[in-house]
Order: sequence, then C-alpha cells, then structure tokens
Amino acid sequence: ERAMWALGDKIASSIVAQTADVPTLPWSGSDLKAQYSGKKIKISSELFKKGCVSTVEECLAAVKKIGFPVMVKASEGGGGKGIRKVENAEELPTLFRQVQTEVPGSPIFIMKLAKCARHLEVQLLADNYGNAISLFGRDCSIQRRHQKIIEEALA
Repeated sequence: ERAMWALGDKIASSIVAQTADVPTLPWSGSDLKAQYSGKKIKISSELFKKGCVSTVEECLAAVKKIGFPVMVKASEGGGGKGIRKVENAEELPTLFRQVQTEVPGSPIFIMKLAKCARHLEVQLLADNYGNAISLFGRDCSIQRRHQKIIEEALA
C-alpha cells in the first residue's frame, strides 16, 4: 500500500528516485533523500513536506535555485489539472493560486520545465517478496493542455 503511494505520488516518487541516485529534473525538493535500509525506503511526512511549497514566497525561493521556466504542479493533480507553466516571477502568484484552486488541499511543488521532452510510461508488476518485472512501455507524448490524448504501445 505504501509502495503504491510512494511511486504514484509525484513528490514521493521524486524522492524515491533521488534516493536511488536516479537523475531528476531540478525541483523544490532536489536535495532530499529518504531513509533506505537496503530493502525499504521510508519517506516521513516531514521529509515529504520539505519538497512542497505552500506560499508564493516559498515558490519564489525554489525558483531562485531552479531558474525559469518552471512548472507549478499539484502532487495530486492529473488529467491536465493542477499544472501550470511559469515563465517569470510576475505571473507566478496568479498561476500558483490557480493550481491551489484546481486541486484543493493537494501538496504543491515546483519543477524545472523539460523542453522538447517525451512522456514515456512503463507498466510494472511487483509482489510482496521484492520481485518486479516491466510488462511494457508506452509513449504518451501526444497531449493537449497537459492531458494525454493518445497512448502508443507495441501490439
């Protein structure tokens, strides 16, 4: 149950990736790593909150480290909701509030914009014994307003 949360939540999954030394885009929690015991990764609520921004001032502080352009993202957003591209400091307050309004109560984070990127997804299957396999991958790059329109996969 916690594993599904840790990999499904945008903030938690970024922390898991960083803990495993997988490169990530710069974001508001770039320096965070979870406790790792060799088999289990523990993400405390305090660590999780360190990756979040809850005010415009915290957004600006994160952007100073990351640099524009950035994406303001709701961790619980999806389907094109709770995500805004921000090009400069003047538009940040308005766009931050739009994300807050679209996904009320969701943790929010800032991530560097990845220009000319592809949206690839991999389907994984795992059990309680630590076994995991990749079933297949798909390209979800065809989008409108940050919402997938077509998912392409091998037949």
